[in-house]
Amino acid sequence: MLSLLLVIFLLWLFFKLGIGLIKIFGFLIMAGLIFIFCAYLLIPFLAIIGIGSLIWALVR
Repeated sequence: MLSLLLVIFLLWLFFKLGIGLIKIFGFLIMAGLIFIFCAYLLIPFLAIIGIGSLIWALVR
């Protein structure tokens, strides 16, 4: 119930500030794409770098 009230309040605030629904949906889509990039590309890449540096430290 509280989250529904928060959504209604945020929509009212965005309309009062003159921020349209297209900008809101655009922001949500961009935030989702950034999350997908970080979750599926960046974190495994950092894990591979970390494992490689551990192997390098053990070999050296």
